[in-house]
Amino acid sequence: MAAARSRSLFILLGAVVLGAVIVPASSRMAAAAPHHEAAPPGEVDGVVLDAQGKPLAGAAVSMLKAGEDKPKSVVSGADGTFKFDALPSGVYIGGATMEGYAPVTCRGIRLYAGQSRRLEIKMLPNGGEPSTCAPVEPAAAGTPGA
Repeated sequence: MAAARSRSLFILLGAVVLGAVIVPASSRMAAAAPHHEAAPPGEVDGVVLDAQGKPLAGAAVSMLKAGEDKPKSVVSGADGTFKFDALPSGVYIGGATMEGYAPVTCRGIRLYAGQSRRLEIKMLPNGGEPSTCAPVEPAAAGTPGA
């Protein structure tokens, strides 16, 4: 019986020592593990214009991220502007449609975390020249309009 008791005490003591080593080590490992924060979202905004360069209200503008099947959609405001915020990084296809105007597709819009991109969409009447979409790059620091 004394042998069984000393073996139980030895196992208990071993478990305590092992626990004292493993628990602090795992706590240190968890503290040292890198903390991955979500990448800040990006945004795409812009303006929809008619053939004369005037703002076009009511255009349906969409953004579809590569690999996804459901686009995000907004309608251009009275001043022709639109905005998509909280977009994850990736490559997008933009588009705009409006009755009476040729639809437009904007391909290869690359958006990085925290980045803002601006598009200028020019919608032309059906039956004529195709509508266009162009990225508008921000002015470089030190240049007029920056």
